[in-house]
Amino acid sequence: MNMNMKKSLIALLASTVAASATPVFENQNLLESKVDSINAKRGVEFGGSIRGVAEASYFSTDQDPSAIDKMPDVEKDEFVTADLDFHFRPYENVRANVMMRLEAGMQEYFASAAKSISVEWINVEGNVGKSFYWIVGDFRQQYTPLTLFLPGVDVMYEPLIFARQRHMAEKSQLIEGNQRNLQGANFQFRHTINPMVGELRAEALLARLNRTAVLDLSGAEGNILPNEEILGASQASNMDKWLAAGNFELFPVNKNLYVGATGMYIFDNEDSFSYTERHPGNNVMAQNPVTGEYDGYYERQAINPTEPDAQQTTVISARLGGDIAGFMGNKNLTLDVTGEFAMSMDKVYSHAINPAVDETGAPVLDAEGNATFIDEVSDDNLNGMAILANINAGYKTSLWGAQLAVNVIFNDSNWFNNLAQSPSFFAQRILNTDMDGGTVKYGVHAPLYSTFGALYSFAPKFSPVATSLGTDDGAFQDGQTDSYNIANYNKNSYTTNVYTRNQLALLSMLADPALQMALPNGLATANRVGAQANVIGSFKDFAEVQGLFTFLNQVDPLIGFKSVNYMEFGGGAKVDIFKAIGFSKPLEISGSYKRSVNKSDLEAGGSGELTSDFINAGLYVQYLPRLGFTAGFQMINTEYNDLQAAISNQMAPLMKGKQMQWMVGFDYSIENNAWLALNLGTINVSNEYNTSAVVAEYNASNAEDPSKAKVLSAATKNALYNLPVYYDVATDNGKYKHEFSQFIIEASLNVEF
Repeated sequence: MNMNMKKSLIALLASTVAASATPVFENQNLLESKVDSINAKRGVEFGGSIRGVAEASYFSTDQDPSAIDKMPDVEKDEFVTADLDFHFRPYENVRANVMMRLEAGMQEYFASAAKSISVEWINVEGNVGKSFYWIVGDFRQQYTPLTLFLPGVDVMYEPLIFARQRHMAEKSQLIEGNQRNLQGANFQFRHTINPMVGELRAEALLARLNRTAVLDLSGAEGNILPNEEILGASQASNMDKWLAAGNFELFPVNKNLYVGATGMYIFDNEDSFSYTERHPGNNVMAQNPVTGEYDGYYERQAINPTEPDAQQTTVISARLGGDIAGFMGNKNLTLDVTGEFAMSMDKVYSHAINPAVDETGAPVLDAEGNATFIDEVSDDNLNGMAILANINAGYKTSLWGAQLAVNVIFNDSNWFNNLAQSPSFFAQRILNTDMDGGTVKYGVHAPLYSTFGALYSFAPKFSPVATSLGTDDGAFQDGQTDSYNIANYNKNSYTTNVYTRNQLALLSMLADPALQMALPNGLATANRVGAQANVIGSFKDFAEVQGLFTFLNQVDPLIGFKSVNYMEFGGGAKVDIFKAIGFSKPLEISGSYKRSVNKSDLEAGGSGELTSDFINAGLYVQYLPRLGFTAGFQMINTEYNDLQAAISNQMAPLMKGKQMQWMVGFDYSIENNAWLALNLGTINVSNEYNTSAVVAEYNASNAEDPSKAKVLSAATKNALYNLPVYYDVATDNGKYKHEFSQFIIEASLNVEF
């Protein structure tokens, strides 16, 4: 084992003995001797991480004085996850790697269902000589932002107290930067020919992206919108999805030039298409058309009725770049340019439901004399194009540094590559989900949604509360929600899923505007043209400032729009005051501001505008050798003008939203990714809705028949999915302001070794 592992194991011991204040150095010699003993057994290495979280969220609002919402307003999540890495090397050129995950939910510690052991990662890898490398099993890979890439979200100068929470949420989903998690075989060849010809890199891979699997269409796992029949609602796969790819790169002239090409074929294996048996409409009491009984009969269906078509997508990319500073031999200068051109060829399908006719043209009737219909499918090839140019320029001395990065983007509306466009962040309702279980699935549109809950909270094994406590069959069915089944599920906004075209279209309507407005699918987002610039200035190693600017247009505006553009601008800074005056411990202050604007000009006249402001402020100070204090503040203001709200097609559209979060805490830190923290904070949300259409309909019904108005008032609680269950149209004047807060107490342990 290397010294890094020794230090990490020491860190693990330190976190264990911190509570009793036992000095780390008293145990160091004993621990190092044990590490040396393990290391002496040649061919076996150990690593991994331990994450533990105890979090309580207390929901409160002044707008439900009658306690209409009777669901629990306190949510407690307690869990420990241990990822244990085992690396075996039976031969010099062959290695086997296994990661076992041990999980326990502490609130159900003695229930066997609360504990689980699984193998999350397994592969065999090796090399032949010094140039050829291979791997079979689970592996990670990324090429370029237009080919193989996992786009994420970025928060400028994110306060450390929140960044740690996001780090744990991403790690629990096995996310490593922008690399895609793949399963299959990867073969790589790397060889330096000579300094002028340079290094040659060639790679071929075959990976399975999704497998045929039956998933419950009403469950939280595997569905974007449970219990919905729209395209893309379910992530269940009718067929196995595969990726075959080849990548070539050459770095000639002392690696100062760059030439690259990538070919990818993403396809569904139609021979693996499978069916299943389900209740019609997922209704366990459906009427049997043969017997007339309400016995919940079964009918044959595709595993995923919302994804009936097989994907066949080809992506080809060519790249050229140069390191001008490298040619000049100036090590203080950064100046490089890279350009990439990519094409996609995707088979798309059209479905038409037409009356069935026989050879004579006469309609085909069923046994009862009713007309029958057939689904006529046609397909076409949709060709798209994407261009990405990147420029990096900067200069650095021992005193100061400056860096400019510019991306120029042109992605047409037909461009499609779901291996570069599928985001790692899909905004979910996380905290206090029992309070609005029926609307949780709507994510950013749910009445109790907050960006901060989606970004920073997670629960690997959450046990929801049934809406009914009865034990008979009817009560059990009534106790379910429209957003999930009453069963354990993983609450997390981060994922490595590869989405289909339909699913990506659905996700675009569920994107969080504070985080995903301009480029929801990263630099590969379709239908975008414009530029993105980021400038960073630094002074020594204790001060840094940053600015960003993005301006993009839709290449082909959607029907009814003359133009649609996106703009983002902002800046921030961080400074370590203690380091500036010569202290060894940090006192770091940071802050940032970003404004995002989406403006839509309609062909009929008028402009819709959506604006979002995101503010961050953070503080971190260590006042003892390893003890520290952290604090963070975040605020998001979102506003829609009248026309933009009307574009949403919601009966009660959101007009203005304000979210604010603060958190403070103490921590015991050993390394960057080894800490024990105790935090508390509050999330406050205030949303204003235009409910004039709801009120007008209620008043009209009331004038006609007061009893109808009462029925309508009750119905709005289910129909208006973005309003809370305690909304009362009878007391509304057309503008509804909804406010709530969540008080959070959290203890977290994270050790990576």
